[in-house]
Amino acid sequence: MQRKPYYPRKVAEQPNWHFTYAEQLVLHGVSIGLVLADVTASVNDSKHLGYGLGAWLNSVREFGPGSTGQVEVLKYGTGTTPFTLPEFTAPTPPAGLTAVLPGALARIFRYVRAIKAAPGYTEGIGLLMGIVGEELPPPPPGSGVPRLTLALNQIPAQQQVLLKFFKDGHEGIWIESRRNGGAWEFLAISSKSPYTDTRALLVASQAEVREYRAMFWDAGQPNGEWCDVAKITVSP
Repeated sequence: MQRKPYYPRKVAEQPNWHFTYAEQLVLHGVSIGLVLADVTASVNDSKHLGYGLGAWLNSVREFGPGSTGQVEVLKYGTGTTPFTLPEFTAPTPPAGLTAVLPGALARIFRYVRAIKAAPGYTEGIGLLMGIVGEELPPPPPGSGVPRLTLALNQIPAQQQVLLKFFKDGHEGIWIESRRNGGAWEFLAISSKSPYTDTRALLVASQAEVREYRAMFWDAGQPNGEWCDVAKITVSP
């Protein structure tokens, strides 16, 4: 399955990507086998970029037109109050940032390759970090049902299930699940992929089979047909 580039093309979406990457790298970096100093450096790079591309750049853009207007006041304005040019005040950066050299984004792209080569790396962790691009959707199926795929994310307590889906223009999906062949139960309404199933195991020390099915959700109601059942085994 081909995937889209993981890094957002739109500048407006890049700050959130950087802060998500930094947050998830702090949570998972050392546990998958990465060196703490390298993790810390990449987190610092990413937070600088999140701030620079977000709050700082937005403030600069807002400051520019107002400053142009003040120059016109200086040139042609009236009044008896002494005129002063406005001074740009940058927004407060995230706490704990340390100085970085130029090339922060290039360093992050290189480090992503190291993350994916780490011994404990999984696709589930990559999805949480935002370093795995969305799957390119095949042509919408004629039945008009959600397309649902499953992946595992390992956390210290147990594995979690990531449900990846395509809405195909709908508001979201209605998800149901059953465990070890039991009854179907409502799980969630989700409008953002992936949805993370964080439920504890029925028996803490025993693996269990989880099945999932979904239908579309629009205007406060589930609608359409159930998709094919997706199945995965979750272990302690």
